[in-house]
Amino acid sequence: MVVKKEWAVDSEVYSINTGNKRIGYIYYGEYKPFEEDNYMVTVESEIFEKLKNNREIKAYFSDNSDRDYRNGIYNVNYYYYDTINHHKAQIMLPKKMDKGSIGIHFDSVNAHKDKMAVIIHDLSEENKELFLKVFKTIKINP
Repeated sequence: MVVKKEWAVDSEVYSINTGNKRIGYIYYGEYKPFEEDNYMVTVESEIFEKLKNNREIKAYFSDNSDRDYRNGIYNVNYYYYDTINHHKAQIMLPKKMDKGSIGIHFDSVNAHKDKMAVIIHDLSEENKELFLKVFKTIKINP
């Protein structure tokens, strides 16, 4: 693997490359926590019909929209928190191997409260296992 510095405006960005393929990125500085793409869940069929072909927001129809939205039923990824070397981290894993991303996000890694995230888009099962192991080895100096 080769890590290459990329041009960025408000943070440091590095690409993670293997051969001629870019498989992910490392972000350091101002980076928002993981969020799913813009979507809504509704129990109203009229609203669903109006929005189901909208390109800016994904709409889903559900009998219990509040519960399904709170539980992330329509999310592409699973999210959970873990402690990595005494730092709270948000972990992201794809629900299906052909969609989503693998990632880790630290909300504060220094006195300036800079954030750090590593996101991998190459979704092989081998990469999932490899990067979960890599995430556990991250050390943040105070």
